[in-house]
This record gives sequence, C-alpha cells and structure tokens, in this order.
Amino acid sequence: MISCDEAVHICNKSQYREATLFEKLRLKLHILICKSCSVFSKKNKKLTVLCDKAHLHALSESDKKTLQKQIQDRL
Repeated sequence: MISCDEAVHICNKSQYREATLFEKLRLKLHILICKSCSVFSKKNKKLTVLCDKAHLHALSESDKKTLQKQIQDRL
C-alpha cells in the first residue's frame, strides 16, 4: 500500500502523462481505499481537462529571460 503523499505524487505525474503503468495501478488501488485521494484525483483530472480546453501555454525560456531582464532594469 502506498501513502497518500505518494498517491498525490503519482496522480500529478499521471496528469502530465509521466506515470508508469505500475504507478497508475498502485494509484488506482490506493484510490479504492482512500476517499480523500479519490476526491483529489477527480479534481486533478477536472483541472487537467479545463487547462486543456483553455489552451494554456507557458512562456519560452527566452521570453522568461527577457521579462526577467525588464523587471530587473526597472528596479
């Protein structure tokens, strides 16, 4: 049996499609027993769907550096 902390970690990895099949299986077994992690997993899946629908994108590394430089220049 995995801990709730490990279940959260696997759930987050699963959200980004980084969890292995074995980890997903362990998570599913834990979710069958733990109501709190089950609720967390459902909310996490819903958040993933909403983010995908919103077409959210992160700044590129060069854009981050440019923005950081602009902020430092203003200080």
